[in-house]
Amino acid sequence: MRERTSLWLMLYGVYLYYCCNGLIRASRALEPWVKRSYVAIWKWVQRLAPLCDRFDVKKGRVSCIFVDETMVRIRGRQAWVWVAFEPYLKCFLAFYVGWQQNTLVAYLFLKELRRRYGRKTIYTDDADWYPLACRWLRLEHHVYGDEWKEIMERMNQYFKDRTECFDDLFPCFKEECDLKHVHNWISVFRFYHNYVRVNEDLGNAPLQEDDLPEYHRFIKLLEEVTLS
Repeated sequence: MRERTSLWLMLYGVYLYYCCNGLIRASRALEPWVKRSYVAIWKWVQRLAPLCDRFDVKKGRVSCIFVDETMVRIRGRQAWVWVAFEPYLKCFLAFYVGWQQNTLVAYLFLKELRRRYGRKTIYTDDADWYPLACRWLRLEHHVYGDEWKEIMERMNQYFKDRTECFDDLFPCFKEECDLKHVHNWISVFRFYHNYVRVNEDLGNAPLQEDDLPEYHRFIKLLEEVTLS
């Protein structure tokens, strides 16, 4: 029978993957301790996502919300990830993954943001669907200027650099994909960005509360919720 992977090694393997953005590289880095395939690490990411979803930003700390959508490819098909970002905290607040860009999708995403964080001012680019969606929800809406737009684009580019692996390594073979595997990946990425990652463009992990090295923070936080 195959020996079960310890919790510490599982968490460390996922941390390595998000650091190097390569499942095969992360698998090889684990070899001094245990031999596990890159598919095993991908499955660990899926299992950790519900734990990472427990970490959220307190709505009292959120002053305003930037919203934008970015295109990714899943199974060779265009999909859209709607991203909510807090520019002062530099936090990745929430996301939605879908196949379309329109006012209805914008409305549903903004409605969820209002439920989680209250009535905050929404800043977006000049896409047509945002003003009407904000009007339906009675949310104040502004188009951000060039300086803030650059910060949002930096966040989107950072995110897109990490999602390239979807199409290259894990194309979805289901005709009617529910995007759950993509949602799980982004959930762990969101946790990693907010609590662990030191990013040269965006600064330190915005919600870190100690000076521990990255991998210690990652493992400590997830061990706490896993063992609680």
